[in-house]
Amino acid sequence: MSSGNWVIDNLNNALQTWNDKMSEIWLLVTQSPTEFKGGGIWNVIVNIHGALQATGLALLVLFFVIGVVKTCGSFAEVKIHYRTYTESTC
Repeated sequence: MSSGNWVIDNLNNALQTWNDKMSEIWLLVTQSPTEFKGGGIWNVIVNIHGALQATGLALLVLFFVIGVVKTCGSFAEVKIHYRTYTESTC
């Protein structure tokens, strides 16, 4: 493939390298995550997502229960005050 001119040979070499690298990049961009490196990395990401989702749901339930307990505590105080008020008026 030598043309005898080192400038043209150098440019052809650079363009061939560019085309090869662009082909590799295009292959990586169009590849699905489950196919990349046998899907091992994707499985790790899915497991991390599951752990974070479980932690988030547990915290959501915990804060919901704390809110309900605080609200019910307030209702209990109102009930006690109401009971003392009704007993004193009778």
